[in-house]
Amino acid sequence: MSHTEKKHNHSAPTEQANHSALKVVKKSGLLLIGLIVLSLALYILADRYTPYTDQARVQGYVIGVAPQVSGVVLEVWVENNQTVEKGDRLFRIDPSQYEIALAKARSDLDNTLRQVQAGDAAVISARANLRAAQANLLKSEQDTHRLERLRANDPGTISMRRLEISRATLDQAKAGVAAAKADIQRAIEQKGGDNGAQNTLVQIAEKAVEKAELDLERTTVTASSRGVITDLHTDIGLFAGAGTPMMTLVAVRDVWVRAEYTENNLSLMRAGTPVELAFDILPGQIFQGKVSSIGLGVSAGKASSPGTLPTIDNSRDWLRQSQRFPVNVTFDVTQDPELQKSLRIGGQAAVIAYNEQGGLLAWLGKAYIRFKSLISYAY
Repeated sequence: MSHTEKKHNHSAPTEQANHSALKVVKKSGLLLIGLIVLSLALYILADRYTPYTDQARVQGYVIGVAPQVSGVVLEVWVENNQTVEKGDRLFRIDPSQYEIALAKARSDLDNTLRQVQAGDAAVISARANLRAAQANLLKSEQDTHRLERLRANDPGTISMRRLEISRATLDQAKAGVAAAKADIQRAIEQKGGDNGAQNTLVQIAEKAVEKAELDLERTTVTASSRGVITDLHTDIGLFAGAGTPMMTLVAVRDVWVRAEYTENNLSLMRAGTPVELAFDILPGQIFQGKVSSIGLGVSAGKASSPGTLPTIDNSRDWLRQSQRFPVNVTFDVTQDPELQKSLRIGGQAAVIAYNEQGGLLAWLGKAYIRFKSLISYAY
């Protein structure tokens, strides 16, 4: 065998091996491209049919417990991390000054009632004076009219002087009636009006009593709702100012999750869309919830004030950042006793929503959030 034939026989297997390797590389490349395209398609569809976010936090009503009256704290009935029910007593302020104020208000009311009774007598007297003045006016009118008729029929019978005196007496009688009416009005105003139970002075005194009773009642501070006490800042002997929080009440039953979704996640999402939640505080567990509301807008930046030039943010990124909107998710905190005991305001969570047309993506989403919940053991 010649040298050329040997060389040809030796290169033939090498070319076949290279050809086979090239075919494998092409297949692997096509498979990789297919996987990338499939993953991209699943990602795009999942963003709309099963949107997921881990930018979510537990929200709740955090109530600063402040007294509505000021005073020295006499008793404290709660401790930090204690669960309280609506109406439970929290602490009490020294009621001494408010008891005195209530006693004074009640005394003022009694005095006002006596004043009104005396005013009633004054009004009765003034009305009697009016009737007397009206009777005197009637007599003066009759006398004047009689003298005028006599003077008209026989001028010599009645002197002009007498007629003038009669007319002056009539004017005095009219003035007496006007004065009597004014005395009645003055007596009515002094007693606070002539409207019975709606007497102004009585109403003012009654409102003062109600205010004093309310202030005394407010010396005992109670829980406005069910929750857990935290950040306790008071003790016996400390001064509590009206409106100054002495502790914090976290309403653990009235909680929700605020999830931040990108705009392209919201196209199919509606109020009532079912969701699943995974809380970092409880790794490996999944809880049920639903969308309660979707934010209608967010602040896009502060507008420039008049007289200034606008500020422009220069962004040279190839892909702009997605705008996120808040989505409120409600859930039943009592669906698991461990959840109710462990949940904390501000805690992080992951949320996935299942729109109606989810299909296979819903199953993939359920598997994904369970995987994410499991790996939250590690971080």
